Amino acid sequence: MFAEILTIGDELTRGEIVDTNSSWLAAQLWDRDVTVRWMTSCRDDVGDLTRALRDAAGRADVVLCSGGLGPTEDDLTVDVVASLVGVAPVVHEPSRVKMESLFASRGGAQGAALAVIQLRQVRVPAGATVYGNSAGLAPGFEVQVAGVPVMCFPGVPREVHAIFADHVVPRLAAFRDANAPRIARRVYRAFGRGESQLSQVCRGLVDGVEGASIHYQVKFPEVLIKLVVRDADAEAAAARLAALDGGLRGRLGPTLYGTGDDALPDVTIAELRAAGLKVATAESCTGGMIGQLLTAVPGASSVYVGGAICYADAEKTRQLGVRPETIAEHGAVSEACVREMALGARARFGVDRAVAVSGIAGPDGGAPGKPVGLVWLACAREDGEVVTKELKWPGARDMVRLLAAWWAIALLRGPHV
Repeated sequence: MFAEILTIGDELTRGEIVDTNSSWLAAQLWDRDVTVRWMTSCRDDVGDLTRALRDAAGRADVVLCSGGLGPTEDDLTVDVVASLVGVAPVVHEPSRVKMESLFASRGGAQGAALAVIQLRQVRVPAGATVYGNSAGLAPGFEVQVAGVPVMCFPGVPREVHAIFADHVVPRLAAFRDANAPRIARRVYRAFGRGESQLSQVCRGLVDGVEGASIHYQVKFPEVLIKLVVRDADAEAAAARLAALDGGLRGRLGPTLYGTGDDALPDVTIAELRAAGLKVATAESCTGGMIGQLLTAVPGASSVYVGGAICYADAEKTRQLGVRPETIAEHGAVSEACVREMALGARARFGVDRAVAVSGIAGPDGGAPGKPVGLVWLACAREDGEVVTKELKWPGARDMVRLLAAWWAIALLRGPHV
């Protein structure tokens, strides 16, 4: 079963807002074994919208449209869809009553006549299946264009989400072809290797496995590896996916840190909590980013004690006890410095593990032998070991800092990541 998603609005085609509705709808459809073949956007223009709807209905089994259901003159979806199916737009009375009640609750008179422009957003094509909008005023609706279901939503994301959950989910189940392939899939999360390296490691894994494919998505600084198996029988697809699981895990090795939706900070907090460990951070170039990533995880307070942000060299000495002679001899961005930072943080906060980072995030500050993108990390562990790591990432400042923060969290998990 193939779908097309069409989003409508000048604000999209001019780049004024980001089209989050398409990505959200695509993810929802994918979770329900519906493959999105096309995603398009068009202007608030009668001709463009008419062509876009006709094209979509000509190449998809179901079309989902978002936008153009508001009260203003450039909200054209109802009129264009009504014209395509040869009917007139009509006011949806339950939605009109809901609008009147809302206006009255905000100080207007109950039953007061609504302006024509206000009524525009409660219209639907005559004869359409109407989708009540539990999160807003403009109703969604469904019509048949050339025999293909076309489902229309407002453009406000929360209203798209509500209408999809309330009406579209059961509709998809109702008209879905019973013989269409079922999809079994799993997302593997890897950190520490690039997309091309992971692709090479996984090469050949799905060769000869019917209906199986492997896909890669860079979500810096990690890579998502997506294993997909299609089969007419859901259990057969799941069985083949399970058979591939062990082989993929073996190939990914220590770069694989988890599956599903949990990112590295979530996995790290869970593992440290299970082990009963307390941790702290000592940050220079990341400026608190490691602590922010850890504390964004619910329950982090059971693991994370606190941190020191020591941007200036003098603060590394004052807060963490880094010796001035270490900085003088080796520099603040050095293995020697971060070792002392990590040991100092572990002692200061009285924790099991402490991680430290110091680097040159750029765009300036580099020097011969210490270029922009050089980062040193250290993790002082409960067994007395201090694990260090050197990064060289000649990228943009924000990328250097984020990569350093993720490597710091990875080091908190264990020395062999």
